[in-house]
Amino acid sequence: MDGRMIEKIFIPTVNRVDNQITYNNLPDVLKSRVVMVVQEWERPLYNYPVEYLVLPSEVNLDNYYCIAMTRKCIYEAGQDMKYAVLDDDLKFGRRNQKYWGCAPNMDMSKRECTDADVLEMFDLYSEWLDGPVTICGCGHSENPPPTINYQRDDTPDLEIDMEIPLVKAYSDNSSLGSALWINGKDFKDVLPKLDLTSVKVMEDTYFLLQMLKNGFSNRVSQEFIFFNKSVHTKSMQSTIWDNQTFDNTLRDHKIIEAAFPDVFNILYDVDGQRVKGGFRDYGKVSVKWSKAYIPKTVSLEDLFND
Repeated sequence: MDGRMIEKIFIPTVNRVDNQITYNNLPDVLKSRVVMVVQEWERPLYNYPVEYLVLPSEVNLDNYYCIAMTRKCIYEAGQDMKYAVLDDDLKFGRRNQKYWGCAPNMDMSKRECTDADVLEMFDLYSEWLDGPVTICGCGHSENPPPTINYQRDDTPDLEIDMEIPLVKAYSDNSSLGSALWINGKDFKDVLPKLDLTSVKVMEDTYFLLQMLKNGFSNRVSQEFIFFNKSVHTKSMQSTIWDNQTFDNTLRDHKIIEAAFPDVFNILYDVDGQRVKGGFRDYGKVSVKWSKAYIPKTVSLEDLFND
């Protein structure tokens, strides 16, 4: 196990020259595959022994669409490989496998990953990207683990009845963020057609919904999770988000809602005000993830080509 099939690990970063949390928490064998994605003005400050992707000069903190434009550059750089895109302030964890009906493998409900855990996670995601999904990643540590439901297996040729857990260690076509593993080759031909730079808020959601609509499924691990509070907690300082406004957030949400009216909805209360909560307390939305997925149809030409 060395996670070798994930070719590059892109870490977009700004104002964290001396505080690279994600990079510092990766096993050494994976650090050698890191590509730090940096803004042009900040490149001279970095001296980590990694590869660098320097963004165009217009992609900077003064540009409202900086995040979305950064992601677009990464997707274009990774279109011929399997790769990861990780926020720069992540730690990874692992849940107790008791949550999907297996024997407990730790004394607690979850713990931080060891180096071996992280390598196992990378190998697992690589297998998923070779199979049914184009994008995959970790669940969020703050989301509760799945609840086990059982069904009784009364297959006639079994001597005894068995209770089989219905919970899997992953969910398909659901919410992802902060840490994505991607098979760029899968959607290389579709990439130029995607709208990647129209919103700042929930740009990852907008990207994932477009992918699902185009038939590219995703998978979210319930076993491997990430820890990251700096983005989702409004009280914590953030270079990118501290100057965000309610009006700009609403505008971005309306763009996504217009593109996916049956899937993405802004929530309002009885007085017509936005329901409080959501991303950094800018207002809640509802996303029907599974409804967004439209399986690709296979033509006769494709069948013969295979």
